[in-house]
Amino acid sequence: MQPSHAATSVLYEPAGDTLRVRTVEVRSPAPAMRDVCLALDAAGHLVAVRFEDGPARPLIAVGPPSAVVSWVGARVLAMESGELLITMAAKRVRGHERNPYVPWGVYPGPPT
Repeated sequence: MQPSHAATSVLYEPAGDTLRVRTVEVRSPAPAMRDVCLALDAAGHLVAVRFEDGPARPLIAVGPPSAVVSWVGARVLAMESGELLITMAAKRVRGHERNPYVPWGVYPGPPT
């Protein structure tokens, strides 16, 4: 069974089309590209991130497992801080809209 960790924030940066997913439990010893699967709900919102490489293969939960409808492969930049950078996010997830599984406070402004 995969260890599961909750995301502490999710932030979309439109200028770079980057979705930042932060967790304190899953850290990288140095910035590195990692293979992951992104779990999406029926609307395309991010529900979880599952690492495909490494012995522990942690799962970072954004929403409940019951919301997962599909999985999409991606490469992300895992940072030492525990932050994952999903580039070209608009092609993979609906990061530019308020994620229904994330508190309002992690967005730079009111959701649209």
